[in-house]
Amino acid sequence: MNSEILKLIESGQLDQAREALAGASDADSLYLLGRLEWKAGNRAAAISAYNASAQAMPGGPGEIALEQARRVMEFYNHDLYNP
Repeated sequence: MNSEILKLIESGQLDQAREALAGASDADSLYLLGRLEWKAGNRAAAISAYNASAQAMPGGPGEIALEQARRVMEFYNHDLYNP
């Protein structure tokens, strides 16, 4: 994984990270793209990137992140919607 891109994502410098990831197609870069999109609030794009990463490297960080993203998206708290 590219630690410099990860630092950009974690520090909120998403535009710079997006530029660095432009055209990337390896599993680690796709995983980082998923993290970037999740942080930006683009859930569908993040899940798509995680899925591509998981297909490129089964059992890698993309697959783990994909499962976590699905759990977050499936969460439903009845108390929040039915006070």
